[in-house]
Amino acid sequence: MEVQYKNWETGKKYEEVQAKIYTEVSGIPANAEQIGPRNDQRGAEATRYALTKEGEPLAYITSDVGDENDGRVLIGYPWSLPGCPIEVKDKLLHDMIDYWKKKENIHTIVTSVVLQSKTKDDQMAYFKESGFVEDESGFAFTKDFDVEKTIKKEFDGPAGSLKAKVATDDDLDTLIALTKTDPRMSTAFPNDDAYEPYFKDRVLKDGHAVILFDGETAVAASAPLLFKPDGQILQGDEERVVMRFTSIKPGHNYAWKRVLVEVAKAAKDAGWNKTPIRVGFGFSTQDRLAVAISEVIPELNQYSAQFVYRGDKKQE
Repeated sequence: MEVQYKNWETGKKYEEVQAKIYTEVSGIPANAEQIGPRNDQRGAEATRYALTKEGEPLAYITSDVGDENDGRVLIGYPWSLPGCPIEVKDKLLHDMIDYWKKKENIHTIVTSVVLQSKTKDDQMAYFKESGFVEDESGFAFTKDFDVEKTIKKEFDGPAGSLKAKVATDDDLDTLIALTKTDPRMSTAFPNDDAYEPYFKDRVLKDGHAVILFDGETAVAASAPLLFKPDGQILQGDEERVVMRFTSIKPGHNYAWKRVLVEVAKAAKDAGWNKTPIRVGFGFSTQDRLAVAISEVIPELNQYSAQFVYRGDKKQE
């Protein structure tokens, strides 16, 4: 089979190829509109495609340097459609590994398998055969809060003294400035230009956003969103109210519990008082006991297996 290999390029509709392959093979829906900006941010060399000589999709692989200071790069699985030769998958993977090994600032190559994928067993076997060794597990902890009960919570101390305000268009700059101070949220946007359309055209347009102030200083903000299960952000088969973003100024983590109450009030005002609020966070650990514990605690879910590249030192 004659195969042509292409790097990511804006305007070539490669994001549609990527979404089609991933959704069809993994069983997890992918959004082409989200893929394009993400690939632009990562750079042309970070995502590569295999196509037939007629331009029909065969496979793709992508990679990402999450933090330039820690010397780690995440390389994805070489996703391929049925009929794609294994040699094509192997070339995509090893060419990507070789590309990053030449970078002076990269010293660790890792990958991750999402356990919701219907091909997870094949992916893990493939990576082990390709010189990767299982290293960590990724977990998500989630908890549901009843809207009516949450509204009734009262606080003493700093959380109780904060002033709540329903955000309007006039608060756009405040929301952006606050979000940029939050180390966790500041990495959620590809660049500075992405903040304004998100808050102006989505958050403020939909309404229900709340801001908490300590005196004149905005210290926390969030907004409720009625969300349908999508197999990624929300598991299960029932709707939940989610906190669509949560921005907290450093040094004011105590404000989160008050934010939850204000989001519950906003959810009730929106008519979502019968739907629980789903909150959660993710973490990774090398402790294998976490896997066993997750099997008996419904709120704790292992969502990924992470591997590190060891070259010829393959895992048996």
